[in-house]
Amino acid sequence: MEPILGVIERNSVKTAQALNVVLADEFLLYTKTRNVHSNLDKNDLHRKIMLFKAQYEELEIIMDSIAERIHSTGYNIPATLEVFLELEHLAEQYELKNDGMEAIADLLEDHESLIIRLQKKAAYFGNELQESGVGRYIIQLIEMHQNMIGSLKIYL
Repeated sequence: MEPILGVIERNSVKTAQALNVVLADEFLLYTKTRNVHSNLDKNDLHRKIMLFKAQYEELEIIMDSIAERIHSTGYNIPATLEVFLELEHLAEQYELKNDGMEAIADLLEDHESLIIRLQKKAAYFGNELQESGVGRYIIQLIEMHQNMIGSLKIYL
């Protein structure tokens, strides 16, 4: 399949591979946010429950937009749990926590960790691959995660 115009052909594979890693990280963060939302105890405020719902819905939008970016390179998305777990960098939680404060702290740490990796990706796309459009897109993702961090910090 030929890459769509606007993506430097020699970098299409590298761009798709790097975006697949971002997609895997976003998917795990989405899953963890969904898990927190589902496992909050009944004493948690309705506002907190709605916050997590809004955040996992925003993460769904982010994942869809990343998938569209990957498709624009002319390559397919290996969207299986097995592949995502191989690519992602966040630590998966096995212990279910229904303590809202601890769950929020964990999600904050994940967002901050993801932002650091996204900053490196933005530099990689802009400097090494000369894909400034993708670099700007990654910066938009960083801003979205910073906004989610701000919303979570209200509850600490």
